Amino acid sequence: MDASPKVVREFIARSKFNLQRKDVLRSLRALAQGLELLSGSQIFGRERIEISILMEEAVRTLGESEAIKRAVPAGLSYKKGQEKELAASLTRMADVLEKLLGKAEVEARRKRLAELDELVLAGQAELENKQPLEARKFFRRAMDSFGDEPGLLVDLGNRLMLAGLPGEACEYFQKSIEAAPGDQRGYEFLAQCLDATGEGFKAEEVLKAAVKRFNPTEQMLVRLAKGAMDRRGWDDALTFAEKALELNPTSRDARRYADEASRILYGENYDGKKEGRVPLPRKPIVL
Repeated sequence: MDASPKVVREFIARSKFNLQRKDVLRSLRALAQGLELLSGSQIFGRERIEISILMEEAVRTLGESEAIKRAVPAGLSYKKGQEKELAASLTRMADVLEKLLGKAEVEARRKRLAELDELVLAGQAELENKQPLEARKFFRRAMDSFGDEPGLLVDLGNRLMLAGLPGEACEYFQKSIEAAPGDQRGYEFLAQCLDATGEGFKAEEVLKAAVKRFNPTEQMLVRLAKGAMDRRGWDDALTFAEKALELNPTSRDARRYADEASRILYGENYDGKKEGRVPLPRKPIVL
């Protein structure tokens, strides 16, 4: 690595910046690297003096941090010509600190998941006791405190949906889509809940967004075909039903919607098989 004065100064600056952020580990690593470069550099004269002053200040400041005081009560000191030895010492300290932080992170993670489980199980118990308001309090706390946990929002929404509370579940699925747009479950469950609350048009919009992002499922396409039939969009209904049949040729619902839409579009006697019967051109659906 380049051991120019500029690069050494950058490592000193990084060390000070990380220390200001209370990130002692990164501060140690940056300062150790700066010392290592300085030990093998060809920096002389005024630049060497200026860098030595900066290095001495950075080492002293690091030594005054609480974490380093506990490890090295006597503090740290920088002496010209001993850069390599000090760099090795700081690297060893960083290695030890990293192991300790790793153990602390594992314990913190275990504690975090235990707290989350407690809230979710308490909420589920209230649902089973027919106390939805109390259940929502626990689920709300879980969402507010642990909403970044992968899959949590879908899980909470699903619990509310299965308990017969689709309106309350919508919020969780909507937030799941916002937080993890790559999770297909959020779209499908939200559409189900919107259907259950009489918001069929909104459910279709959610499913169309899902079809754009993911490989559509038979269930999605059949639901879109049904919605198109309900609003008398025969062209759209036939397109969605045909796509569903491509995925599952035995789908009864898809076949029913396809046949009904075809009869409306092409006449009562149209069976889709007669030679010489050319269907009217249909415009492609724009999702």
